Amino acid sequence: MRLSRFVVLYFTFFVGTSTVFAQKWSTNFDGKMRKGLHIGALGTFSSVWITNQNNYGTLNEFKEQIVRQSEMDYLFTWGGNVGIELGYNFHKHWGVQIEPRFAWAGQKYDDDFLGPVAVNDANSPIHVPETRYVNVKRTVRLNYFQLPLMLKFQTRLDDRTNFFVMAGPQVGFRTSATEEVKVNYNVYDAIRFTADQKFQKIDVGLAINLGLDIYPTNWLYLSVGLPTYVGLTDLNGNVLKKLEWYSKNDLKYQKSKNFSLGLQLGAHYFFNREGGY
Repeated sequence: MRLSRFVVLYFTFFVGTSTVFAQKWSTNFDGKMRKGLHIGALGTFSSVWITNQNNYGTLNEFKEQIVRQSEMDYLFTWGGNVGIELGYNFHKHWGVQIEPRFAWAGQKYDDDFLGPVAVNDANSPIHVPETRYVNVKRTVRLNYFQLPLMLKFQTRLDDRTNFFVMAGPQVGFRTSATEEVKVNYNVYDAIRFTADQKFQKIDVGLAINLGLDIYPTNWLYLSVGLPTYVGLTDLNGNVLKKLEWYSKNDLKYQKSKNFSLGLQLGAHYFFNREGGY
């Protein structure tokens, strides 16, 4: 599935679901447009992507130059995050929120290329002496500790439900990274560098979230949201930028960036138990 099509389908699904939630709740008590401090726990299940993959020698062992420079097909890759939130509504419509969390990102690739694979050692498990299709898999796994700081706007849908939109900068500190390449299902590291050489330690981007805050009680609210993250900085390490080996579609270096779309659920405690405005 192409990324653009997935984004359209996801937003369509969320808008429809939000409408159903908003219409379902009865009006038992006053709305919850109020000021105050709140804390909570959050979890997100996401579709994660690395845009502009850049080949970087993954297919070095193929004889044909057009194969060595090819980009591999993207596979649908799942990730997510878990963490806490601390927020303060300084106005009935406006507030700020920070969400320290641990996140899992990366990208999977899978493609078949016409061999043979050029390996000096004929006894190598990835050596293919004849010309035929060879399967190549590549998996990049990136783990981060993330700190998004967002400005929150909310408006009342009914006495129990608020609609919110949040946006702000996010900084991610990479805690670990791995890259695995398989040729004919045998592990092969085409780029023999460390994780710190391959990937940057800090990732900076824009975090956006929209969804519903639902109040079953006067002090507890449940949130359901559609968080989106757009990376703004290059996640590739400096050593990779100097290889001068990109793809057949790019004449110059293209930055690789993180991107994710997810479904977030949360439970939150509101310290101000007084009625809304």
